[in-house]
Amino acid sequence: MKQAKFLLVVVAILAWALPAYPAGEKTFPIGAFWPMTGPQAYYGRVMSRGALTAIDQINAAGGVEGYKMNLVITDFKNIDVNLTVTGVRKMISVDKIPVVLTSFTVTTLGSQPICEKAKVLMINGGAWSPKLVNLPYLHTIRLSQQQMLPGMLKYLWDSGARRLGLMYLSDPSGELPMKNTVIPLWTKWGGTIVAEEPHQPGLTDFSAYLTRIRAGKPDAIINLSTGQDIAYAVKGAREVGLTCPISVAEWTNDLQTIAGETSENVFTCVEHYDRTSSYPLTQAFVKDFETKWKEPTDFYSANYYDAVKHIFAELIKRVVKKGGNPLNGGELEQAIWLDPKFDTVYGGKMTLKQDGSVDKPMVIFKVVKGKLTSVNK
Repeated sequence: MKQAKFLLVVVAILAWALPAYPAGEKTFPIGAFWPMTGPQAYYGRVMSRGALTAIDQINAAGGVEGYKMNLVITDFKNIDVNLTVTGVRKMISVDKIPVVLTSFTVTTLGSQPICEKAKVLMINGGAWSPKLVNLPYLHTIRLSQQQMLPGMLKYLWDSGARRLGLMYLSDPSGELPMKNTVIPLWTKWGGTIVAEEPHQPGLTDFSAYLTRIRAGKPDAIINLSTGQDIAYAVKGAREVGLTCPISVAEWTNDLQTIAGETSENVFTCVEHYDRTSSYPLTQAFVKDFETKWKEPTDFYSANYYDAVKHIFAELIKRVVKKGGNPLNGGELEQAIWLDPKFDTVYGGKMTLKQDGSVDKPMVIFKVVKGKLTSVNK
């Protein structure tokens, strides 16, 4: 990682931390756990860079209410819950974090009870499982699959699809949306599920799963895999002769690089983040991020930028205004409900809901010649 003066710490895990500030200066430590190494490292890179861009902007302006921000990252590598739990405990006991940035369903679920007990406010900008609701101190600012899938299914149905093949990660992030949303909704409309193929993470060869799906002659495929698995599954589908539309949970620059020309006729329903928007908050983010990191922003980097720049910073102001302690996660949680609407680089406001979910604009994209192209708004 190129962030200047990062300090490597070894505590049975890998961790990164920004350098300490001068003695006597107030700091606001932000914990985070992301895959910084291993097959999911793309996510750790863009997520951390989104947060770091916000921190650089805030600290350059003198901080928030006199507090300079500091980021401490735990690397959970290939979605390792044990590394996450060890890292979170260390960040709570040693780094005294009042807040943590989370990602991936199983690691978020594994650390939530610890954070709840310690009253550490959690913001998830990456995981989208419907299981991440109604959990104290956890707020998800990415739309969940139960919010996005109905729109995607309706689009496929209206396009003439009736026979659906399913491929998904064998954990709550994939199993629950399929069983609670996709299957009941599709069959209610009169559609047919021709195959269900759960799989473990980290695969590059999906030919066995896809051959079974192909035997069912699907009109479309719903793929709720994660990380690079998505791209390898898309590429594998085309290689076994499946040319039908494939709906995926997300589509990033990293996935496009892997899939190449096989990405045609791929669809995704996600938050409508537009890096070319003229909205001032968006442009302030895009300019600084892309100048510093030499890569385009995406909705992941946008989510973690929003978490730091527009949620944490605002909550610090609210707590200080009431004469409280912004290093107390319980007080930060309470401050959310003074006004649950927060600025966002998506444009306008996002609303944090009592169940831990969020209201944001979303859109269906189709990959056309390697580029995401909106099919509706």
